[in-house]
Amino acid sequence: MSNALASKKKVSKNQVVFFDYRDERKLKRFINDQGKIIPRRITGLSAKEQSLLTHSIKWARFLAIIPYVADEYK
Repeated sequence: MSNALASKKKVSKNQVVFFDYRDERKLKRFINDQGKIIPRRITGLSAKEQSLLTHSIKWARFLAIIPYVADEYK
């Protein structure tokens, strides 16, 4: 079971995680096709990292860098 989940992880444990709200490509990796933020159990981030990611995504949405929802769901 853990091997199946390990293959879905978006970030490896060796990487230093820093989320910049201006980095559109990096933030879009953590948003699904509906525009929802992917949960922690799938991304493999710690609670603190997931919180920073969520804050960055919400701030980027507020500044209109990334959309709130995908175009096909409007």
